Amino acid sequence: MCQHKPTTNLTNFSPKGSLGQMIAQAKIYNKINAQLHPQLPSALKNLELCLIKDNVATLITSNSAVAFRAKQQLNEIIILLQSIFLCQQISHIEIKVNTNK
Repeated sequence: MCQHKPTTNLTNFSPKGSLGQMIAQAKIYNKINAQLHPQLPSALKNLELCLIKDNVATLITSNSAVAFRAKQQLNEIIILLQSIFLCQQISHIEIKVNTNK
């Protein structure tokens, strides 16, 4: 027999709810990443913005060497992020390595 897999009921979906807010936030981060990637040096192209909270931007990569290079160039990355309209308030950057990729 086939296991019944429950489906999400979208009739109660509200764009003002928490899921709608997460989708809107993801769209903003995608726009920022689209503007950031052409400005990054080729050695840092693997970096992606994944969170902005309390004026701290968290960038993630799957390569520890890229994270090491990025940590050496934090001031340059902050300047690049601050040049993007949606990121003008960023004052600090954290670099994380995602080992699941």
